[in-house]
Amino acid sequence: MHRLLRRALPLAAILLCAACALPGLPGQAPEPSATLAAPVAPPAPTPISLSVEVSVAQSGFRLQVPEGWASKVVSNTLTLAPSQASLGRTSPGPDLVMTVDATPSGMVAAQYGAAAASNPESFFEVSSGAAQQAKYALSPTITVTVDGRPGLAADLRGPSGAGRLAVIVGPDSVVRVLGQASPEGWDTQRDLFAAILSSLRFFTPVTTPTPTPTGKAQQPDLLRRGPPGFILRVGGSGGLRDARFVSARGMTTAPDGSLYLAESSRGVWVFAPDGALISTFGADDLLDAYDIVRASSGDLFVADYGRNAVAHFRPDGTFVARWGSAGTGPEQFGLSSPQRIALGPDGDIYALDSRPGADGRVATSVMIFSPEGSLARRVALPADLAPADLAVDGAGSIYLAESFGGSVVKLAPDGSEVARFGDPAVAKSLAAGAIDLDPQGGIYLATYASGVIKLAPDGSEVARGGGTAAPGNAPGAAEFSLPNGIAAGPGGVVWVSDNSGEYSAVTALRLSADPAAEGTAAARATDRANSTPLPDAALLRQWAESATASSFYAPDYDPAGAVGPPNVTACQDSTDAWASADPNGLDQLELTFKIPVFATGLMIYQNHQPGYISQIELIDARGEIVPVYTSAPALGGTCPLALPISFAQTLSRVAKVRITVDQRGGANWSEVDAVELIGVP
Repeated sequence: MHRLLRRALPLAAILLCAACALPGLPGQAPEPSATLAAPVAPPAPTPISLSVEVSVAQSGFRLQVPEGWASKVVSNTLTLAPSQASLGRTSPGPDLVMTVDATPSGMVAAQYGAAAASNPESFFEVSSGAAQQAKYALSPTITVTVDGRPGLAADLRGPSGAGRLAVIVGPDSVVRVLGQASPEGWDTQRDLFAAILSSLRFFTPVTTPTPTPTGKAQQPDLLRRGPPGFILRVGGSGGLRDARFVSARGMTTAPDGSLYLAESSRGVWVFAPDGALISTFGADDLLDAYDIVRASSGDLFVADYGRNAVAHFRPDGTFVARWGSAGTGPEQFGLSSPQRIALGPDGDIYALDSRPGADGRVATSVMIFSPEGSLARRVALPADLAPADLAVDGAGSIYLAESFGGSVVKLAPDGSEVARFGDPAVAKSLAAGAIDLDPQGGIYLATYASGVIKLAPDGSEVARGGGTAAPGNAPGAAEFSLPNGIAAGPGGVVWVSDNSGEYSAVTALRLSADPAAEGTAAARATDRANSTPLPDAALLRQWAESATASSFYAPDYDPAGAVGPPNVTACQDSTDAWASADPNGLDQLELTFKIPVFATGLMIYQNHQPGYISQIELIDARGEIVPVYTSAPALGGTCPLALPISFAQTLSRVAKVRITVDQRGGANWSEVDAVELIGVP
């Protein structure tokens, strides 16, 4: 049947979770037409029998539900519903579904500030953010009291779901309670929600059944709020003993953004790009880990300052070998070495070594080892240099962070000086504790007085970020006291380690670039030997394996038309693509991919009336939403259209893509044929 003869069908909304901060919250809905009034207490409710107690011992709360209700606990989040069928629904239905989660007060304070852990208004603002971003109508809040504890509540409503969100500040945690149903179902279920909420009681969480082994590393504190450019901070001066760094030092990253941190007391800590602790290794094999590099094979090499040696580990943390010792022999290190190592273009390990020279002065050199530990050669450094760190580019050129001179010194592979960047009149500007290079030759410095600075290969400054903590004060978000390591990771993320007394942390940020300076530097640059962009072979390209949509024109234009590779080659209406039920509506297409990836881009194929995609969002494996594209909907000039979307590599693995198609301007059915997700697996 030709498209112009079809009849539009009613909207069939299929909503999914919109934010991990609110378990079970419906997905984004169209713009509501009105603001909700504040929730009001129901008049004289019919008596409700709550005869079954459900408790979550590790979170310290319990409540009452009706006889026969089903429940499940996942990651300390309790979900309740009248039946198993309702419990497993992915979109609101006629039955009330409730989710209850408790976050320890200390964790709330670390991530969102002290006010959020004690003031229900502050934490309600955090908790309701996902609903507001999803354009759900939120009523004004009202105060509530549960088990003698203060809280706030508000109603939320969209075309396909309605409910109430309540936040209660408990004695040891902050509890969020979300009740949901279809709009019609909620109107008959609100009394039941109120009764179950009123039954909530707090008690001291039970921790003894699952004790943490002594000395086992635990997740350090996470801070996620800060100034522009700040992404997150891991560690600090608080938290449990086994969740704190003694001294965070050198770092390196993997292609997927994972971070490897050399920590002086517990070997190597491995973190996901979002700051989650994955594992630790080497605690028994390393006496004092100071720096780390990662080979293309995934093998890791660690500067063991405590043993005057370099240790070799497999990607899984299995110890392989160690070489080096303290002494004056050709293959030995000076007493204060090695602290810093770098990876050469052929997989060789470059290590800074300092020892007394023949004239009694300290002589510094770079020792170059094969991955098996054989000394290939030693490069003597100019006598006026005492670098704090080194990096090596793809041509074997050596870059030194010369702290005392406040400069970056570039040496040829034979040790002869090629260039020196920095202003001797302002020595502090580039005085850095650590240096790193990106694949394009950009130079990154963690400085003592100027924050983090990026230089172009010609030495001109092109970006910076962060700042210096005031003397005597603990560093705030994106502030550094004594930076000790830096790693330029994928996706434009720069990691910096920092130490100051009891404070030790690693911070991820994106630098604020100067486009004019970057353009000028690119035009002048002549040294591109280290320009090795991420090869296409390292990226995974995949087509969607399944799809859902808020509506489709039945029976032939269902979401399955957007699954798999494109199969419509011409600019034409085709039943092999997805199209909405209404040619003048606002619809969403959500696609699921088999392998979650750290995403770097998308390619969207449109075969009919392209140009009406107004928004594209990524949904990671935890349900968090990352907007990556917005545009004013209008008919495009190219058809069929392959729309490329590129963005900085995501910090978490993306599992789904949500596309909003806005045809309210009269698109006459804009069709999507295929969507390709590109990223690092």
